[in-house]
Amino acid sequence: MKKLALIIIRTVFAFVAILFVPFFVLPMMQGIINIGSISGLALCVWIFCVSAAPIHRAIRKLFCRKKLTKIIYRTVNVCFILFAVYGGIVTSLMTWAALQTPSQNATTVVLGAQVKPWGPSAVLSGRISGAENYLEQNKDADAVLSGGQGVDEPTSEAECMYEELTKSGIDEERLYIEDNSTNTTENIKYSVQIIEENNLNPDLAIATDFYHQLRVRIIANQLGIKQNVGAVNSDTSILYLPVFTVREWFALPYQVLFR
Repeated sequence: MKKLALIIIRTVFAFVAILFVPFFVLPMMQGIINIGSISGLALCVWIFCVSAAPIHRAIRKLFCRKKLTKIIYRTVNVCFILFAVYGGIVTSLMTWAALQTPSQNATTVVLGAQVKPWGPSAVLSGRISGAENYLEQNKDADAVLSGGQGVDEPTSEAECMYEELTKSGIDEERLYIEDNSTNTTENIKYSVQIIEENNLNPDLAIATDFYHQLRVRIIANQLGIKQNVGAVNSDTSILYLPVFTVREWFALPYQVLFR
């Protein structure tokens, strides 16, 4: 019975590993090569190799012949186990942060993302869409559009968001542009300054991706923001979700330690 249960568990893990491989490989083929795509693919390969019994036995036989390679083998396994456990915990916290409902008519802070020569990137389009839905449901809510202009962007991220939202019928008087920020911390800091200067609702509704919401809450805490901070999750493409979620596993400790 135990042997059968072990076979089932191994099969499930191997299947899950194979299922997630395309979510790291396809973005790479589109030029999205970062620590999230590389480490996520490596984790999938490790899970598959450990779960597929014949492959696992062959690897153990190969590396456990000598003391040095045996130590390397065990060290690598421990590192991957810790990485997987850490990732599971962090992803659970991300999910919690993404489920925090904003208060009614909270000021929406839309975090910027890359602007392409032809318009908003897929990530930015998702954030614009999420903000639009919230503003349509909360007619008295205003929005701060936050994001400067990168060297490879034709316009500022804030200006791009402004154009897209006004095209969709959102009243321009409800929109405030913050185009000086260059990272998430500045997004929040400068947006709060605009909110205070214009006497807007101090409660925040952060429009960004699911995987980004936890870091936003950490930053808000670091900046001493006491107001309610809720999540407005963008329409993130499922193709990019695993890559950027894993990348966020690395960004979070950096934010906490070096802020």
